[in-house]
Amino acid sequence: MTEKILGIVLSVRKYNDRNCIVTLYTRERGCLSFISPEGSGKASVMRRARLQPLSVISTELNYKAGSDLQRLGSISTPELWQDIYFNPEKRAISLFISEFLNRLLNAAMPDPSLFDFLIKSFRLLDAMEKGVNDFHLLFLISMLSYSGIQPDISAYREGYVFDFSSGSFMPEFESKGVSLSAQESKYLPWLMRLNFANMKNLRLTGANRRLILYGLLNYYSYHFPGLGSLKSPEILREIFS
Repeated sequence: MTEKILGIVLSVRKYNDRNCIVTLYTRERGCLSFISPEGSGKASVMRRARLQPLSVISTELNYKAGSDLQRLGSISTPELWQDIYFNPEKRAISLFISEFLNRLLNAAMPDPSLFDFLIKSFRLLDAMEKGVNDFHLLFLISMLSYSGIQPDISAYREGYVFDFSSGSFMPEFESKGVSLSAQESKYLPWLMRLNFANMKNLRLTGANRRLILYGLLNYYSYHFPGLGSLKSPEILREIFS
């Protein structure tokens, strides 16, 4: 039976001379991979433009249970980003977020609340005029709860470290595993109280921004090992240094 689905483009990679593989996070069926014809001519150019990282597309799906690859037919774009792909900072962030989500959600089940959060976040990024260089940090913070690893900040005291295993703060001598340093840990309770509405209060140097980014990614990687080899953070480091 054919069904209409809405999806966010997480990655596009070459499959052979005539096809590519498109990974979508869909509202109806979670993460799915599709084989998509490359095509030729003007139609091919338009199709590639619709399949950029974080594009939102709608398509008809004839779902085949047990198949690793579904077939991606004609697509439409119910959401059109006006600035993400033309602003160098926003484009770098979109590449980072798409790579991060592609690794994090590679076997994710449907979660309409997460899907709606992602769409709202991308709308905000597209419309932002100030504070773009910290958007990815707030995005990572917001994703902690959806990932099931929300830190407990209630026990924080100055000099405490954030323990990855327990997801909580403790004196350094009590932490037996991987943790953030005391210097890195002090930012987390403050960041956890921020959101996209009040992120204008965030005032970071390039060095602090990198420290927080890699601290958050290390925490994610502890719980989701597949995130340990992201390439796009280096692009952010160059742009926001």
